[in-house]
Amino acid sequence: MNRDLANKKLEEAYDLYAKSIEKFCFTRLGEAAGMTEDCVQEAFLIYYNKLLDGQTFENVRAFLYKTADIMVKRAKEKYYKNAKRHKDIDDVDESQGREMDFDEIVFLDMDYDRAKDILLEMLTDSEKELYRLKYVEKKSLKEIGEILKIPASAVANRTSRLRGKVKKLIEPILNDYAKGGKRYGFGSKQ
Repeated sequence: MNRDLANKKLEEAYDLYAKSIEKFCFTRLGEAAGMTEDCVQEAFLIYYNKLLDGQTFENVRAFLYKTADIMVKRAKEKYYKNAKRHKDIDDVDESQGREMDFDEIVFLDMDYDRAKDILLEMLTDSEKELYRLKYVEKKSLKEIGEILKIPASAVANRTSRLRGKVKKLIEPILNDYAKGGKRYGFGSKQ
């Protein structure tokens, strides 16, 4: 399928189903509801990529719900896996007779605003703009597309690439912090 037709079909599906898919994801995610936007975006991105590959759909709504359900299950799994790894220091039972691992406590006192500033400095101007629109102003893909004058599908692709880049960029920052934070200006830990 050509890109223009795929963009049109994506935008039609987004207009028709985005709000209901978002509500579906939000209610199914429970404690992990903060991952709602990612699940919705991933469901539409998968739909778009299948359109580009030439796949046709008898029932777009059913496909999107099924895909969103899979994304919700993955998000919940990831959320609970991370929740197990990041125990609050007050929740550690001292009677267990073990010391906390370095990985468990190293980032408890981290200055997250400073880390965010460092990370944003590493992004291009267009990536910073996308970050601001998506994660600070919480705009939808369609709204961002209208602002940037690009299709919602392009916004979804760019957002996906931005998330990947941020994941790659954040690792050295966190590792540097764990080693005393001199490279990125955190200073020595006490």
